Amino acid sequence: MGGDWTVPENRTKPVLSGEQLRNEVENAHLGRGEMAVWWLTQASWLVKFRKTTILIDPWWRDLDAGDSWGKLLGEFPLTPEQHPKVDFIFCTHWHDDHICPVALPRLAKAQPHAKFIVPIRSRQMLIDMGIPRGRIHSMRGNDSGQLNHGLSFFAIPAAHEELDKDISNAHLYLGYVLSCDGITVFHMGDSRPYAGWVGNIQRAAKMLNFNGGGDPTVDLAFLCINGNDNLSHTEAVDLALAIDAGVVIPMHYGMDPGNTVDPQLFVDEMEARAPDLTHVVANPGELLHIS
Repeated sequence: MGGDWTVPENRTKPVLSGEQLRNEVENAHLGRGEMAVWWLTQASWLVKFRKTTILIDPWWRDLDAGDSWGKLLGEFPLTPEQHPKVDFIFCTHWHDDHICPVALPRLAKAQPHAKFIVPIRSRQMLIDMGIPRGRIHSMRGNDSGQLNHGLSFFAIPAAHEELDKDISNAHLYLGYVLSCDGITVFHMGDSRPYAGWVGNIQRAAKMLNFNGGGDPTVDLAFLCINGNDNLSHTEAVDLALAIDAGVVIPMHYGMDPGNTVDPQLFVDEMEARAPDLTHVVANPGELLHIS
């Protein structure tokens, strides 16, 4: 992060944080076909289904540490130890705000039963953090898995900025299509558009819906809008239209002062080009109920 940035005087505060947020998550009672989500800033989400709770790309930094991370624009809703019980932790790629070297070891200790799903390229990173091998599920891209409580998922290759692979042909960057209790969710990770991306997402959604006999429907899509080495707000609308997402929520903005965007640009673009698609701008620490 650039050394010429100043520490903001007034950081964005979460709607709920700490014990209040943990209690809200724990007391959220859901039926089949329902889910609750909370934005934890950047690309980080807490997702609760009827019988299982997951984290996607959890990160945390000590804002009082005095280093460049202290220049972030917003406060974190939860420290690693404040999270409610989670069953699975999905990480999309090796950058610090996705596989966080501060948050993950502490989460692993605070959540001793949680399993981690990561790109195979990043497996050793977690092992080096002290996370036992048996708790790590490694994904190559274009592969799938089934977990407890009816949660199934498909790993979608991502291009950040290229569709990079390692020497074993495994993809370095991933997104995930997840399905549980009749709801399908797409978290794109960090990616630029690439040929075949939409087809990959649709095939995964179809495979996860009714064992391959259903619609290629994505009920909820978490899409980056920050641009640079990611989707821009206009490209996010392109993707939302291409996959005909039920609900679209923008992410990956509002924290890094050198890599953010005004979400109103996304809202204006959605209203102009995709008026029939539902979009929601989340606030950190705010409960969003999806059914």
